[in-house]
Order: sequence, then C-alpha cells, then structure tokens
Amino acid sequence: MSGFEEETYSTIFTSLKHPVRRKILRMLSEKPRNFSEILEALGISSSHLTYHLENLGELVSKTENGKYKLSTFGEAAVGTMSKVEETPKVTEPKRPLSLPIKWKSFFVVLMIGLVVLASVSYTQYQSLSRLSAEHEQLSVEYEKLKELIELVEKGASLQSKYTLRYQAEGFEFDEADFNKSGLIKIKLLGPSYCVIYIPYDNFTLYLVLSISTILSESCVPINVQEGNVFDLGINETAPVIWSANATVSSIYSVPLVSKGWYTLSLFGPITIIDPFTFIFRIPVEDIDCEMWFRVIYEGKYSPFIVNPR
Repeated sequence: MSGFEEETYSTIFTSLKHPVRRKILRMLSEKPRNFSEILEALGISSSHLTYHLENLGELVSKTENGKYKLSTFGEAAVGTMSKVEETPKVTEPKRPLSLPIKWKSFFVVLMIGLVVLASVSYTQYQSLSRLSAEHEQLSVEYEKLKELIELVEKGASLQSKYTLRYQAEGFEFDEADFNKSGLIKIKLLGPSYCVIYIPYDNFTLYLVLSISTILSESCVPINVQEGNVFDLGINETAPVIWSANATVSSIYSVPLVSKGWYTLSLFGPITIIDPFTFIFRIPVEDIDCEMWFRVIYEGKYSPFIVNPR
C-alpha cells in the first residue's frame, strides 16, 4: 500500500471519529455548501470550522465558485459512516393472528352456551333414565297386579297367611279287599291341600306344622309340587320339588326360584288319574295336624293367591 493511500485511510478514520467532521460530511453529501453556510449550520467559531476542514484533507474539495463538496474519498467515507451508523433491523417474532374483540366475545359466549347446554342435556338425560327405570318397574308391578286381579276374578282369594288341616282315622286293610271295594273312606277336616300362585321370583315358603297326636308308625307327608295339578292333562303329574315326612311338629323354609303355580298337600303328592280321582297315602294310625304357611319375598311377608279347589 502506497504512502498516499495510507494517509487517505488515516484521514478517513480520523475524520469519522469526530462528530463535527461527521456532520460536515453529511451536510456536504446533500449538496455543496460555502463556508458561511457550514458555519451557520454548525454554530461553531470560524477558527474551529477552518481547523476541521483542514483535517478532512482529501475528503473535501472546492468548486470553482468556492463551495466545499465531497471528493471521491469523502463519498466513500460517508458510505462507510452510513453502514456503521445504520441501525440493524430487528426481526420481530411473528405474532399469532388475533381476532377482533367482538369475535372473541362471541366465542366466549358460544362456549358458555355450549357448556350450559351440555349440562342441561345431561340433567335431562339423567331424569329421562330415572323416569324410564321407574316406568319399567311400574309396568312390572302392573303386570303382577293384573295377574292377581284376573285370578281373583276367577274365584281365587288374596291371602297373607293360609292354613291347611288334615285329620284321618288310621286302619289296616287288605290289598285284595281294596281292589275289590275300590273305595276306602278317610275323614278329612278342613282343606288339606291347596293351589297357590306366587307373583315373584326367588321367594321362600315359610311352613309351620303342628301335629297334635304322637305318631309312631305313620307320618305327615308334606309335599310341594310345581304347577297346578288340577290343570294338567290326563296321566300327567306335577313334579314334587320339595317334600318332608314329618312325625312331630316342625318349621320349614322352602326356597323356590320361579313365580307361578304350586300345589301344597298334607297327604302326599297328588296324581291325577281322571278328572275326579286322586291317590294319596293311607295312614295306619290316627292323624290330626295343622299347617299354616306364609310367603317371604325380599325379607318381608308378601300376599299370594290361594285357590283351595
């Protein structure tokens, strides 16, 4: 690098360090100015202005009419100064799009409305579910009552407790004589069998048997048969689902699964041979007993239908 170039660069950097000189260079970059214009714009003494103009050296020159202007080096200095002084642009982070306030308010109101609507809908759904369950339960109860009413209309009676009574005189007989006569008389006192209708599933028969005589050779054959034996066809038999041969007073609890007809008897299972005849066990000694029973459903005594036949 030549001595002239070094001196020029030194002048540029020296000039750029002083604020008054930088002002002079900016003024001259706009247009050529005479000494008095520069002096008036800067507001300094003429000696100071002369000092600074001299130190600008090769950065300024004079026109034919005596005005100061930038030389080629002066223009380069102004360009350098502009690059140095130019404030770097700060890239602002992109902000998400923001809706106007009225739209924000609209969406807030809409969300609140949806929440309220969902709450009301859920409450109504719960109410409808409860009403539906209550309606279904009432329908079941209505069907039960309907069955009971129809049975009562046919002559049956609604009972909460019912008593069976059985009294017989015991005797021995010859089988040949029985076949020959075809008839043996037995003294019965009160209903010794009955047909009942239970309108519940999973109920319990509570039986209390009282025997007033002491039995040594005979027993009281208590039987519970499923179904109404008197409504069966010829030669059909209602199955015995529970039985007991009692010789003393006793209490029984008989759990049964299904609602419907049941036949209870104190002399053994009833078997229909023809519409007017049924067979039971013949006692060999006198029997005098009584049995009352009730129906337990869900831990409480409940009414039931009795058809004493």
